[in-house]
Amino acid sequence: MSDVTGATAPVPAIGAPILHVAVLGLGLIGGSAAQAWRNRGHRITGWSRRAETVSLAVDRGIIDDGAGSAASAAAGADVVVLAPPVLAMREVLRAIAPVLRSGAIVTDVASTKQAPERWASELLPAHTHWVGAHPMAGKELSGLNHVDPNLFRGRTWVVVPPPGASRHAVAVVERLGQEAGSRIVEMDAASHDEAVANVSHLPFMVSTALSAAVIGSERFADWSSVAASGLRDLTRLASGDAIMHRDICATNRNQIADAMERFAAAFAEMAAQVRALPDDHDSSTTGELAGIGSMFDRVKAVRDAWLPNAR
Repeated sequence: MSDVTGATAPVPAIGAPILHVAVLGLGLIGGSAAQAWRNRGHRITGWSRRAETVSLAVDRGIIDDGAGSAASAAAGADVVVLAPPVLAMREVLRAIAPVLRSGAIVTDVASTKQAPERWASELLPAHTHWVGAHPMAGKELSGLNHVDPNLFRGRTWVVVPPPGASRHAVAVVERLGQEAGSRIVEMDAASHDEAVANVSHLPFMVSTALSAAVIGSERFADWSSVAASGLRDLTRLASGDAIMHRDICATNRNQIADAMERFAAAFAEMAAQVRALPDDHDSSTTGELAGIGSMFDRVKAVRDAWLPNAR
């Protein structure tokens, strides 16, 4: 039986033990993962800073049990999944560290990995295992009302083990990613943060800058009657969760700034090419006109070659 969130009666996982998973943070990503895992038969305990969110998650069948604190949710769990905003993770790690059972696996769904790995190394007890993770999925919409257990289906779940990580712990985290419907990619934290700064964080920053420059312009009222799908599609990411992206910038600032500077240089070069075009609009003109046309063709070919592999 299902409700408006897509919750279904749990189906036992075949050939693998049922896990007690504590999900700390019940926003879009945490809630969607919790429901996907519950649908696979795992026992899910959830916690959120807002008690009403926890109650709603129980009522909608997203989690089995709610907890009044991060520590009470984590106590006794086989796997603890951290899903608050990135900058809140250190506080949550500090709160749960004293209650984690021996052998507990702690993972996360944060969009940056070096800072959480460092905090886990500092705060978690030696009898536990840290394995970072980042499901490459999301929407511009946030919150429990937009939870979707199919959110991760066909997407990439990046698993980021620290040096010397337990292979058993890594295998459990990879299993959870697969049971959510994702394909697994394993990376180290530094490589992950460099990659996502360019392919995920930079697009958000570009979308935000475009929104500020165009939709935020005092002239937009004059332009809006002809604004259509091009502007809508390119500014979609700017509607994403502001707190999440604030924390991403704070924990991956150098990589994001480097990516933004490379983009700004490429954009400035394009502006110079446009500025240098001839005034007479003579289609037979070679040189500058041919140059920008060739650039468009080259970039189109590169993107078209990548597009079939895009997820």
